[in-house]
Amino acid sequence: GHPMDVLRTAVSALASFDPEVEDNSPEAVLRKGLRLTSQTATIICANHRIRQGKQPVAPSATLSHSANFLYMMRGEEPDDDEAKLMDVDFILHAEHGANASAFASRVTASTLADLHAAVVTGIGTLKGPLHGGAAESVMAMAEEIGDPAEAKAYAKRVLDGHGRIMGFGHRVYRAEDPRAQHLRERSKALGEKLGQPKWIQILDALVEAMAPYRAKGIHVNVDFFAGSIYQLMGIPEDMFIPIFALGRIPGWTLQVLEQYENNILIRPLLYYEGPMDLEYIPMEARS
Repeated sequence: GHPMDVLRTAVSALASFDPEVEDNSPEAVLRKGLRLTSQTATIICANHRIRQGKQPVAPSATLSHSANFLYMMRGEEPDDDEAKLMDVDFILHAEHGANASAFASRVTASTLADLHAAVVTGIGTLKGPLHGGAAESVMAMAEEIGDPAEAKAYAKRVLDGHGRIMGFGHRVYRAEDPRAQHLRERSKALGEKLGQPKWIQILDALVEAMAPYRAKGIHVNVDFFAGSIYQLMGIPEDMFIPIFALGRIPGWTLQVLEQYENNILIRPLLYYEGPMDLEYIPMEARS
């Protein structure tokens, strides 16, 4: 199954072992959020290594959160540049307002369910390709393009067929996603350092191919360059969304904390647009 399925189930199971699971006080929520941030990194990396037929790597007591993640995943300590880059990625993904997963987490929290339940809700919502799955789709797209010279033709073919170029556009931003700006140059530097400039060249060519659409408010978003960084670090594509989730745990925690502190049950009303005042037909008279 997908690593997000494992993560969702494991976080739910963790609720059974957390001594403060039913305590929704601000202090307890923060403590649980810290534990979940650490635990999810271990879960994601352990599952990744088990799928590869390898033994899980225990976390180091001396490494930072970001460095530990790469260490537990790969079995060797990352260099400072990789650890700092992972740290930037986690920070950029940590919080982003009332996005789909944050809102879903708030809905769960508004029932006064525990933090673990709210985070599981967030993970389930994040898995959807229209929310957290974009980085995974961007690299699949880059692999299909294969060469920077093919980017323009690829974009035209997809758009002429009424398809979507992944990693472009955002529900909030009508200019370039400011988070993408922090990853563009870092992705380029990492590719040059590793002698693999191909991916960023393909993505840059695609950005240029999409330039005419900037006037319509369609610009690159954070997922566009995040995928190339993960690819260069040797992270498989189905790990991209779990990394997003790991970065977002602190954000979900604080969204839930805010909901608890000024709570009201989130219960939207639906407007019915179907037929009205229909004549009742007895069951025996229906065709």
